[in-house]
Amino acid sequence: MPLRAHADPKKATRAFANAAEQSGAHILLNHEVTGIQPHHDDAYQVETSQGSCRVTTLVIAAGAWCGGIGAMLGLRIPIVPVRGQMWASDPPPPRLFHTISAAESSLQWHTAPGNDPQTPPYLTHRGQQRLTRHLYGRQTRTGEIIFGGDRQLVEYQKRPDSAGIEMNHGHAAEVLPFLRELPVPRTWAGLMPFALDGGPIIGRIAQRPHLYIVSGLASSGFGRGPMAGKLLADYIQTSHRPHVLAEADPARCVTQVA
Repeated sequence: MPLRAHADPKKATRAFANAAEQSGAHILLNHEVTGIQPHHDDAYQVETSQGSCRVTTLVIAAGAWCGGIGAMLGLRIPIVPVRGQMWASDPPPPRLFHTISAAESSLQWHTAPGNDPQTPPYLTHRGQQRLTRHLYGRQTRTGEIIFGGDRQLVEYQKRPDSAGIEMNHGHAAEVLPFLRELPVPRTWAGLMPFALDGGPIIGRIAQRPHLYIVSGLASSGFGRGPMAGKLLADYIQTSHRPHVLAEADPARCVTQVA
């Protein structure tokens, strides 16, 4: 994939934060949002674990936690947390020079996406039952070979599942047999924001004034997130919605809680 690139998520996030601060942003870490109160002048009072702040424009960009934030405003935001998990091998000499992705899962999701009113599409599991094998990975610049693929509804459980890691490792070893001999010293997991209809949710939330959201980027949040953020920032700044955001309109799925 010659037009693709590689970036370290932690370093990239810090770089974006530094650039934002240089442009005048104030970044508050470890401030858990505990409540949001709309004011009669269309502003918002955001309560956190370390104080409160008043804002005139509010953007919900809380990833897998968007549903809870929306509930504070009396909104139903159909985003659910989906656990993804990865593993990394000891670093061998350079042996893998392209990204490997599964075709089996793509076919499965094309023929049977698997969604219902409580379940998003494109998962690898329904409950504890595995529906398909999803695999993607590459060798990084540090030499580690990293793979992952599982997408499972386990609420907000972020611990890696050893059985899922072992199965994913076995799938990767079918493609790259030398992986069977490499130790796996590192595993990790995280929560991805999946919309119940499978699409991104980016734009203005009509039920409240000056309220916006950017979420639902599912398993590709790191790759699509920077451009999604830029598109939304431009929309807020100019009031002109780019055509590319039309199908991500929150109006299709965000509703007022009865």
